[in-house]
Amino acid sequence: MANLARKQKLLSQSTGHLRVVEQEAKYKAEFLAADGLPELQKTPPAHLDKVAKAEYRRIISSLGKLPLRNLDRSELELYCTWYSIYNRASKEFREVKDIAGDPDSVNYYTSIFDKCTRNIKGLASDLGLTVNSRLQMNMPKADKEEEHKSLREKFGIS
Repeated sequence: MANLARKQKLLSQSTGHLRVVEQEAKYKAEFLAADGLPELQKTPPAHLDKVAKAEYRRIISSLGKLPLRNLDRSELELYCTWYSIYNRASKEFREVKDIAGDPDSVNYYTSIFDKCTRNIKGLASDLGLTVNSRLQMNMPKADKEEEHKSLREKFGIS
């Protein structure tokens, strides 16, 4: 069974020689990642700013059939808010002149970028917005009994 600690690849992008069982597991995970469940609300919440609303609309139109529900909306709103903060800080950073001479400004923006990046990456992974997270969400669990059997027990060798 595939190691879940590693990043997953699409079946079409896998370069190794996979057993039929592994190919079927990858195919099933890819199918389930695109399987339809009730969609989130299409319109962004009113409390989001302009940039966050635009990101919400972009994400909603790109989600396809991920198994996200209304319970996940707050996480999506947080993702969009952090994206907006990152976007605003990037614009401010470009507008600041002579920033190289002011280490406090450099540290301030570096701190904002770091915090935004960490939060965006974490939320994107939780929401299934990355290939790896979509595949991992749907990868079938290995049977614990099968993992602990010896080769003799698995194949009936005496």
